Amino acid sequence: MITESRRFVLHRALRDQFGVSVADTLMEHLPPTGWGDVARRSDVALLKTDITRLEGEIHKIREVDFPALRTGVTNEVNVLVTEKMNSQLRWMIGLFSAQFIALLAIALR
Repeated sequence: MITESRRFVLHRALRDQFGVSVADTLMEHLPPTGWGDVARRSDVALLKTDITRLEGEIHKIREVDFPALRTGVTNEVNVLVTEKMNSQLRWMIGLFSAQFIALLAIALR
């Protein structure tokens, strides 16, 4: 790994061998960190693709009408609860009717 002290030693050696101008030019062409930290064109293109996709997803989220979505979900829940309550009510009416008829039959015997 290239440290700042090693870069300084390299710059001094280049300056002694080739002069200040050439040494500065060569050092300017080296990345400030290792080559592994330098992005390639393909890395930038992939990042651009990811950002474009993400922007599209964010745009879709912004287009969602959350109040209407909430109203729709609330209405669906209300319909389901009403259907279940009506079903239970029909069962209870049937059960009570059967019990009433059974008691009436016992009473009239």
